[in-house]
Amino acid sequence: MPLYNKKQWSMAHITVLLFSMLVLPCCKQQSPSPQPEASVDTGTSPIQPPATWPTITQMPTAQPDVKVEIPTTIPEQEKPKPATIIAKTQDGRADDENELDFDVENQTGKTMFVTCFIWQRKRDFAYWRWDKTNIYTVAPGKTITIDLDTIPDKQDRNEVFGYLGVYEDEKIAREATYELSDDNSLLDLDLVCNLKGKKIVLAVEKYGSKGEFFEYDFIDKASKEAKIEPELDFAVENKTGKQLILTCFVYEKKAKSRWIAALETKDDMAVWRFDKTPLLRLNPNQIGIIDVDTLASNRDREYVRGYLAVFDASEEKAALDATYEMLESHRKLNLGELRRLKNKKIVIEIEKYGTSPNFIDYVIKPSRKIDFTKVS
Repeated sequence: MPLYNKKQWSMAHITVLLFSMLVLPCCKQQSPSPQPEASVDTGTSPIQPPATWPTITQMPTAQPDVKVEIPTTIPEQEKPKPATIIAKTQDGRADDENELDFDVENQTGKTMFVTCFIWQRKRDFAYWRWDKTNIYTVAPGKTITIDLDTIPDKQDRNEVFGYLGVYEDEKIAREATYELSDDNSLLDLDLVCNLKGKKIVLAVEKYGSKGEFFEYDFIDKASKEAKIEPELDFAVENKTGKQLILTCFVYEKKAKSRWIAALETKDDMAVWRFDKTPLLRLNPNQIGIIDVDTLASNRDREYVRGYLAVFDASEEKAALDATYEMLESHRKLNLGELRRLKNKKIVIEIEKYGTSPNFIDYVIKPSRKIDFTKVS
């Protein structure tokens, strides 16, 4: 009779196999050095244990080798996006076509506080309403940038209107609204989108007894040289035999606040108005120049008219306070269109008419030019 029957032998064989599959690999992994694998005999030979059993110690677990594959192409979603290129203006700021920001230069000679009232809507289906920017302090001779809201829709952006609020007191500037501001403090900018590439230059004008008011103009920032425009200045000669004080009331429009796309040169003020030139003192037989503002538009220069006001030397305060509207008619000499005075001079004389008081009259004569060919 055999030592084991067939059933018992099979169970022993299975037990040995399980033992070799579970226990021996664990012992091999924990061993610091490779151990000989246990041999399994399918016959009747008993299992031979290893020469030495491993002791349980704290050993670092061997890490399996990791094979890293470097892709040769970057997936589409992981590719870096190209950089956005934004043009820069001459002062280094980003030139974004979606922005309506513009510059303001202060040439008033004193510190001003400016803000901008904007008629706008920021998004579709919103209401059009007045908005107010921050208050900016502008020192004399300095330039600041008015920061306006970004309006995504191009059609809305092109319909934004604005008024520049200019104040000498910071508290008044902070409390100001478009509806309650004085007209002298509001400068009409018309369509703000047309200010692209330009800056607003502020100055102070004085008009007789009406006092000071803010004057402004729009200067192209890209132009490096000032464009030479024809002047409307003219000469005046004093033939009255006494000292005179002269000024000229010029009916003009010059500050470019009205934009008409149909014209090559942009229109300026909404209405024509009287301006007053600086006072000119002339001794007997002396010739002086009346300095008229430079106008860029040919059309405006053609229609400029002037009225010469004449005062005695003792009437300096009256000359300073004089306005065209309040001046007596006998003091105003109608010069007509100033463009006709080119290369001519005004000669002022005193006329007598019977028992009436003497009055001042003038004649227009050609200006005498020096003939350099006869100069030795």
